[in-house]
Amino acid sequence: MAGLPSTARVVIIGGGAVGTSSLYHLAKAGWTDCVLLEKNELTSGSTWHAAGNVPTFSSSWSLMNMQRYSTELYRGLAEAVDYPMNYHVTGSLRLAHTKERMQEFQRAKGMGRYQGMDIDIVGVDEIKRRYPFIETHDLKGALYDPSDGDIDPAQLTQALAKGARDMGARIIRFCPVSGVRRENDEWVVETAQGEIRCEIVVNAAGYRAAEVGKMFGRDVPMMVMSH
Repeated sequence: MAGLPSTARVVIIGGGAVGTSSLYHLAKAGWTDCVLLEKNELTSGSTWHAAGNVPTFSSSWSLMNMQRYSTELYRGLAEAVDYPMNYHVTGSLRLAHTKERMQEFQRAKGMGRYQGMDIDIVGVDEIKRRYPFIETHDLKGALYDPSDGDIDPAQLTQALAKGARDMGARIIRFCPVSGVRRENDEWVVETAQGEIRCEIVVNAAGYRAAEVGKMFGRDVPMMVMSH
């Protein structure tokens, strides 16, 4: 296993879907002098138990735009990085029981259409036609999203990791971060394998993000829950 480099432009802490995606996109943008540090194996944190849902629905413009981009990326990622990956585009029906929910769906449809997606509002009869097993007596309608689907989070992470490595980025596994300090306008990331200096640190530690944030004197507003 290659050792820890002494310097990098960016250090990413966390080897899940978010960390490897950050590394992949940085490398794709030409920032190949980047290193991802994972305390254990890739996907061993938040990602391993993620449901893998890939929706585009959101009441937030920016979130919907990111989700739209994700669906487009995932469709061609396996071929682009030459790594097999299970990604199923099934479509979905989001059910509305009230007029207010239908108004929310109309707003989502407007945002989605403007972003180039085929999101549509369907009536009760169309819901029954698309999914005959459903009871519709208390429904007002539904939002149909043809791009909705599901993905294997572990395969996605490995695909992103392979793509990043192929472009020259580095991934160091079994390398827990123990601390961070500021020195000569650089970050010095302290790990079990030594220290690495960098310009930028990305906190992609998932359910451990609050712990990593404390290393920088920051309070990340999150809580880990057992379920």
